[in-house]
Amino acid sequence: MPRLKNRLHERFAWLIAEGLDRKAAYLKLCPHVSDPGTLGYKLYRRLDVKSRVAEIQCEVHSRALMAIDEKRDRLRQMIEGVIPTKVTKRRDGTVEAVFDMLGALVADAKMAGEFDGTAAVKEPEIKLEFEMYHRNHPNPPREWLNRALVVPKVISES
Repeated sequence: MPRLKNRLHERFAWLIAEGLDRKAAYLKLCPHVSDPGTLGYKLYRRLDVKSRVAEIQCEVHSRALMAIDEKRDRLRQMIEGVIPTKVTKRRDGTVEAVFDMLGALVADAKMAGEFDGTAAVKEPEIKLEFEMYHRNHPNPPREWLNRALVVPKVISES
């Protein structure tokens, strides 16, 4: 499909294909409009714009050097230590290979969507909740008033 005749439509299609949402893409192209969400929605619903976005995305995906499964397989080999993550040639002719298994593991987790790298990995949290009533509370729970005082037993050492 050739480029769209309307430059605004073509630029909008490219912004959508790059990953912007409809409102942000329309606002970037026309910052002066009062309701970019509605206008972006209407423009996105056009058949020619939708087909152009799909064509651009298909073209971009076909330009990729490797498919995602090939990239994940290469990362798996780096994690296992079969292939190095970085190879450096020095001026004296020696070759240095670096096996950064942790870096490859993080990259694989990011590709899988398991880890975005912004937040630290959290440990499971223990959450304790306490219900407190002050001394002069107008109506504390009845079971609090009727509860017997529990005194621990003293065990004598003999």
